[in-house]
Amino acid sequence: MYESIVLILFFIIIISLTVYQFIPEIVVKYLGLGSWKRQYSPGVSLTFDDGPDPRYTPLLLNILKKNNIQACFFVLGEKAEKYPHLVKSIYDDGHIIGSHGYCHQHAWTMSPLKTWRSWDKSIAEIRRAIGEETQFIRSPWGSINLALIIWCLLKKKRIVSWNATGKDWRRNNTPESIISKISQRMAEGSIVLLHDSGGEQGAPDNTIACIEQLCRHIREVHKLPIIGLQFPTWSVFRRLSFRIWEKWERLYAQFKKIKRIDDNNLFRLGLTHYQGPDLLNDKGEILATKGDIIGEIHLDNIRFQLIGDDLQNIGLRALKQIRLSLPSLVKYIANNPDYNQVKVYIGVTMLNKGVKGLGFNVEDFPIHNGYIIGFFQKIIMFIYHPLGSQRKTSTLGNKPKLVWISKEKLIEKYFLREKVLM
Repeated sequence: MYESIVLILFFIIIISLTVYQFIPEIVVKYLGLGSWKRQYSPGVSLTFDDGPDPRYTPLLLNILKKNNIQACFFVLGEKAEKYPHLVKSIYDDGHIIGSHGYCHQHAWTMSPLKTWRSWDKSIAEIRRAIGEETQFIRSPWGSINLALIIWCLLKKKRIVSWNATGKDWRRNNTPESIISKISQRMAEGSIVLLHDSGGEQGAPDNTIACIEQLCRHIREVHKLPIIGLQFPTWSVFRRLSFRIWEKWERLYAQFKKIKRIDDNNLFRLGLTHYQGPDLLNDKGEILATKGDIIGEIHLDNIRFQLIGDDLQNIGLRALKQIRLSLPSLVKYIANNPDYNQVKVYIGVTMLNKGVKGLGFNVEDFPIHNGYIIGFFQKIIMFIYHPLGSQRKTSTLGNKPKLVWISKEKLIEKYFLREKVLM
């Protein structure tokens, strides 16, 4: 009888731990359900845990200000209580403040009551320091228990995880190794985990030493912008659609060797064989015939997320961003020997309104599968356009247009402007 009671108690404990600790950890931390392991805006976000620190945080703030970078700091409540002026300095510099809990304690070691009290106290200390309530939280080690999930649902907080880290809390990780580890996981939408305090003694010195080089690496090697942490109010269906289409686009770009131009350009560029019909200049001379190598201009669709969702200004802002992107596209072409012999640059798009004013010619799409391309471009618009399904596509018709410009005209119209901007 005694053994049966012990066995029953053992199973009750195992089931309780599974429900309270293991399942929430797997679902939220590892599967990303109920948390944000990435963002859906273009680029990369830098996040810093375990601070603020009177030695390291001011140094980091100076570097971020110098490089015009907005980051997110997940601060500990006990440190916010001790150094409220540092939390206010972070906030006043335009950075986002998130909560890292009151103290650096693993969620599995906290009872439901202690979990709630600890997070309430952390939020209160941050509110006291900056005068407003934070919406983002990140648990130490990313640990989760059921009480924390319920607390987040009731308090309407967003759990923010990460998908790239340099393990900079270890002292033996040099600035170069931190950058290398982060670079291996770097992609559009990455949330980078770093630390401005805590870890092994002296570890933040390496973090501070690597930040500027890391930012250059992200912008110049990966050609991704560094932006503040932000999440859309999308449905689960749209988020899922985005992820699926993003993977397809990545594979397509690799196969077609379509490359980004820089970290902010709205265009990507590749080379392809032209399928006809002949393209003629104003003098009637053939610029491109079937089989010729031409430049293929692609919109970098995710960059439209930066344009905003203001119905009144979205078109004008998009056009402005395109005008700013064309000069650097010309610079890229001029400095890339792969494009020396290319005479014509083309694009295929449903969004052709206003392109004539940019110097492009607009013609009916000549290929028989234009309806299929038009269908897929409307899907792209639903996924990437800031307005999503609110963006009405019926006025665009069912077939895309062929837009093209000669290399000569492209350089004539935009090269001098690029020289002025340089």
